[in-house]
Amino acid sequence: MQNYLTILYKKISPGLQKIVNNFSWLLAERLLTMMIALTIGIYSIRYLGVRDFGLLSYVISFVGIFDVIARLGLDSIVVRNLVKEDSLTNQLLGTSWVLKIISITTIGLISILSLLSFSDNQETKWLAVIIVCSLIFNAFDVIDFWFQAKLLSQSMVIVRTIQITINSILKLIFIYLKLSVFAFAFLFIIDGLIKTVGMIIAYRQQKYLLSQWRFSLPLAKNLLSDSWPLILSSVMVTIYVRIDQVMLGIMADEKAVGIYAAAIRFSEIWYFIPIIICSSVFPAILKAKIQSQSLYSQRLQQLYDLLTWISLIIGLCVCLSAYPVVNFLLGQAYHQSATILILHIWALPFVFLGVGRNQLLVAENLTHFSFWTTALGAISNILLNLFLIPTYQGIGAAIATVISYGIAAYFSCLLYRPIHPTFWMLTKALLIPFRVQQNLFYLRQIRKLLG
Repeated sequence: MQNYLTILYKKISPGLQKIVNNFSWLLAERLLTMMIALTIGIYSIRYLGVRDFGLLSYVISFVGIFDVIARLGLDSIVVRNLVKEDSLTNQLLGTSWVLKIISITTIGLISILSLLSFSDNQETKWLAVIIVCSLIFNAFDVIDFWFQAKLLSQSMVIVRTIQITINSILKLIFIYLKLSVFAFAFLFIIDGLIKTVGMIIAYRQQKYLLSQWRFSLPLAKNLLSDSWPLILSSVMVTIYVRIDQVMLGIMADEKAVGIYAAAIRFSEIWYFIPIIICSSVFPAILKAKIQSQSLYSQRLQQLYDLLTWISLIIGLCVCLSAYPVVNFLLGQAYHQSATILILHIWALPFVFLGVGRNQLLVAENLTHFSFWTTALGAISNILLNLFLIPTYQGIGAAIATVISYGIAAYFSCLLYRPIHPTFWMLTKALLIPFRVQQNLFYLRQIRKLLG
């Protein structure tokens, strides 16, 4: 089998080999991370209990809304520019790092002050301070952008694997020592430190130094000019991803947040798949756009079809196994989490397609549209939560999430004429189980590749 895969790998083009290699490392890392995080996470959820786990989840969600602002929407913009303008690498990385440091410091203080106005609970306040302090390490994520642009994921996989391993060991130690929820919050600071040190070492091993980075004010203005729609868009994305837990904490209680947060752990754990697929093929899609419009459209449709098939298969499997898995792993206290999971998992097709569609928006420089679509999704989620949470609590929040994801990722494409072709491409992707001829074509291509 190993020899067969080696022969198959050598038969494909060098460009495809690079994509496969990059994707393989990312997939291996994510699967390992998923297994470790899920296993240790289950122990942590059971140990903390519904109330403390809900409290920690509430604080993380609240601070997370502000954290996404501090990221400045630079991720895909910097990767894109690194691919196009290799000679400006040091200026791009240095400028992005300075912008992130300034934003993280400012937004971190604002998030703490905001939470103080929403809660009088001293535990909540101190947990927020700890989580905010961990954000400073996110500035060094610009190193990861460079590795993404170069399709050199192996080093980052090793760094993140070491990080998750140490994190898991510490969690087990904390559980054995019966430490409080604050110890689990401090893990975010330890995680950030380990990741930063690892990325710096990996970057140096590529014969590059942080001391070579340079800040450029004109470049900073250009980056912010390109990224501000993505900043607003990312805020809206985070709102409709995290606002359900925040609103549950405000309109219900910590226990409702705990039950809901436990359910979506089994749902959101799959969100890494479209990210690693798209990050691996994005450079190839950009090159296809340069070659011809028809090839570019073909590659996008194939990407959408693939993302939809994967999401539907995962959704079906999760629905069939939700009750026995949740009851066995988390215990009777989290029984209602299974019902929430069965509903929440069907946001998956829209999440996958949303990630894929964002590749088109970046490639076409239509990032401003991303803001309006996600704003519509966020507003829809808030309104639906206001209507559904008082009566149905976590179940209502799950229903609101699925509907709002569909609005943001799919139906919003009807609101902007240049994106109308994308709406039909996404529609074709959602109908992929019924497109028999297309599926037969994909099967022939796979058999040809394997044979």
